[in-house]
Amino acid sequence: MNKTKYAVVDLEMTGSDFDGDNRIIQIGCAFVENGKIVDTFQSKVNPQRPIPAGITKLTGITDEQVQNAPKFNDIVDEVYRKLVDTVFVAHNVEFDFPFLNQELVRSGYPELNIPAVDTVSLSQIVFSFTKGYRLRDLTSYLKIEHDDPHSADSDAIATANLLIAIKKNLQQLPIVTLERLVELGKDLPRQTLSILKDALHENKQNPQKIDVDLMVVDGVALKKPIALQTEHQADEKLVYPRGKREKEQLYNGTLSWRKLQGSIMNFTHQQFSVTEGFKKHVVIEAPTGSGKTLGYLFPLSYIAREQQRKVVVSVPTTILQNQVLAVGRQQLNAILETPMQFAILKGSSNYLNLEAFMKSITHQTLSKDSRLVAMKILVWLTKTDTGDFDEINHHINFSNFVDGIRHHGKTVLNPKSKFFEYDFYRRAMKKLKYADFIITNHRYLALHADEIGKSDQQPLLVIDEAQHFPTIVSNMNQKFLDLNELMMETHRLVSRLVMNHKRNLIQATKHQPLAGFHIRRFVNSLEHINTQITEIQQKLFDKFVAPRKKNLYENQPAEIVIKNNVINQMAKHEFHQVVQELANTFIEFDALDRFFKDQELTPEIRDDWAQIKAFQSNLTKFYDAIREITDHLNQNIYWITLGPNHDPGSIRIGKEILDTGEFYRQKIEPFYHKVLLIGGTLFFEHKRSYFLDQFGLHKPETSIRTFRRGVDFENQLDFEVLQSDFTIDYESNQDQYADFLAEAIEALTKDVNRQTLVLFNSLETLRNVYNRLHDSDLNESRRIIAQGIHGSKAKIIREFNDEENAILFGAASFWEGVDFPGDRLEYLIVTRLPFRSPEDRMVQFARKNKRSSFMSFVLPDALLTFKQGIGRLIRNSDDTGVAVMLDNRIINKDYGKLFIKQLPSGVNANLGNINEVKERVNNFFNNQE
Repeated sequence: MNKTKYAVVDLEMTGSDFDGDNRIIQIGCAFVENGKIVDTFQSKVNPQRPIPAGITKLTGITDEQVQNAPKFNDIVDEVYRKLVDTVFVAHNVEFDFPFLNQELVRSGYPELNIPAVDTVSLSQIVFSFTKGYRLRDLTSYLKIEHDDPHSADSDAIATANLLIAIKKNLQQLPIVTLERLVELGKDLPRQTLSILKDALHENKQNPQKIDVDLMVVDGVALKKPIALQTEHQADEKLVYPRGKREKEQLYNGTLSWRKLQGSIMNFTHQQFSVTEGFKKHVVIEAPTGSGKTLGYLFPLSYIAREQQRKVVVSVPTTILQNQVLAVGRQQLNAILETPMQFAILKGSSNYLNLEAFMKSITHQTLSKDSRLVAMKILVWLTKTDTGDFDEINHHINFSNFVDGIRHHGKTVLNPKSKFFEYDFYRRAMKKLKYADFIITNHRYLALHADEIGKSDQQPLLVIDEAQHFPTIVSNMNQKFLDLNELMMETHRLVSRLVMNHKRNLIQATKHQPLAGFHIRRFVNSLEHINTQITEIQQKLFDKFVAPRKKNLYENQPAEIVIKNNVINQMAKHEFHQVVQELANTFIEFDALDRFFKDQELTPEIRDDWAQIKAFQSNLTKFYDAIREITDHLNQNIYWITLGPNHDPGSIRIGKEILDTGEFYRQKIEPFYHKVLLIGGTLFFEHKRSYFLDQFGLHKPETSIRTFRRGVDFENQLDFEVLQSDFTIDYESNQDQYADFLAEAIEALTKDVNRQTLVLFNSLETLRNVYNRLHDSDLNESRRIIAQGIHGSKAKIIREFNDEENAILFGAASFWEGVDFPGDRLEYLIVTRLPFRSPEDRMVQFARKNKRSSFMSFVLPDALLTFKQGIGRLIRNSDDTGVAVMLDNRIINKDYGKLFIKQLPSGVNANLGNINEVKERVNNFFNNQE
């Protein structure tokens, strides 16, 4: 093994297609023996054809640089001799190795018949916590020097160091883990499995004592559980450090004093330290970048100790849970004399079920992709304290395999299992008992607020990013009734009972009159249900779809809000009849079930009845769904969805709660002693009622404070409005609108080499504009990364942050909640004011109920979204940036003034044509240098 010589190769080419037209423009190679780089080789190569501009942008290699370089024919002999007795290694070996062999054959040499190893696959197995598996991601994670990405010599040396790190990490794994990896690794690219076999062989030859932090349970190596710490005693002598000097003394150089953050801390402590005559709700609007997480964790750590209360912190997503946890452990506990205990609380399906995992890899036949995921998990188990899939979610494919190894709660645990004591979900639940801070997510809180709040001392509650909570509550309370699926279930039952010509139950029981009587009644009820469902669909279609069918987009699903009084009437008549007939089927089914229990059944009848039982179980679910959909009628918003053909048979009914405030007041608030609602953008202008109404709160019972960032916005933010002659209707002239945007964006970004975010209102418009710019000069000189085209949101944000002078096209979620560090965002182009679509469910509801949809929903929502979008640019006192608005309505409509009022103090809207705007943009950036 130690005598093996690895040739780690990287190629730069004129293109990536194996069509015979592309050529090598640079080759780099680093040779590794005995865990060290022993030699290197590199050469630029004259491809004898122009290098595409995109390749030059990526690699930095120009036609001039390769003009006098050797042709591949000139170096082919040296390349072949250097590689022929080695193990070929590449980061994506299925690209570099075949391409090099293709070039060798083209030059008259035989293909290299040598082993080949892939560092991408090995990295996916070995490195669980890296943010990605691009070479730059891995070298950053492993702190490998890699100064010149996409230069073949630099990439080859970096990949060689990566190979050395992989082998070192593999040799540190327990033998049981390596044995499992070898068993599962048969589908790894080419001879990559040999690296795992070598590591296993070496470990068996020179057995190492298992790491003290690891243990082996039933054939799998796990990291030992961290011992739980007991709860703290009340400390009434704790003195909260209110002043700057006291805080800095406590920080002791670990943290920097931030005036705004200090103000948030003091206000929070003041509000929560009052024990009598207090206002139960505290609302804080704290600007993004103000350090608000530590701003509430710090003062509440004192309150928690003083009052012996737990603090429950809720955030929108599981990813944000981990971020709050990091702030708590790394920042808060770094400055406290006695560290606080933190626990994450989320649904059981976020955790790995150890027993299910081991059964799947031991007894199931797994696909190639599933085996790779299983190998990754085996290594991850030697490193994870939590077994929380969020640690590796961005690296695993969501599949039946992953779904099958997710946890499903305490009820599935077998106390006799060897994994029972080490079960990750049980461990997570145990931590709650001793935690000072319990960090959960909005969805989990809304479902389990009463359980979390159970305590002798009611906990304190923080709802962070509180502006998202009402939407999450609405979404999680959505219910659907698929009328077509109900009809299909009844058809299946009728077929089994009487219509199947090969064999049906009524034929099989023709000599048993009582059974036939109940079957006929059963069928009669099912046929009545079918008739009534058809009538319901047709009635809904005639009333809500037919009058507006010409306005629906052809061949696209549609959603139409329906009035509550219509559902109310149907609940009393049509749906009531369906419920009654379903109840009748249950009576007949029970009668038949009792009858068949007393009979000697043939195998055929027994099989038929088993299938009918399964269908009947589905009918019970529909019975519950109808009761649920028609419950609390006045508290819900109702809509119907239609398939692409807009036919009556495709109608589904949906509902969600209308009053999130009532939900909050009834199902959240009662279980908590005091509540902090905090977020970056809660209010527009000075109007607070829009936010408070969503929680059912009133100003007199709520303590409210808005904190402003200490930023010189007048000199740090430039806001421009493009005046244009574009006045056509956006919806009916999508092509012309996309043409206008593409031309404006290209003109505004040409020669303005700044990290740029372009915000759209719809993915359709985004795609149309991207398609127009894809082959433009702009995309040749700068990389355009587009949401919905270049991968997941997390991936494109990562790529945008890694690029220089990139342009990112984003919609919807990019208007808020996306943090770009430092100079990763300097230039913002807003294509359109962020109004809700006229087809939006809430807008339709307001219109149908004769409320001012514009004033009630559309305008407040758009103002807040606009404020959040502009907030992407300036996050601290060092940030500078320019925002350009392409929507004339901000100056031509009366409501435009309200948008301009959302700009930070001191920032004005500058108007101009394309040349004037671009000149001011360049001047602003030049003045910042």
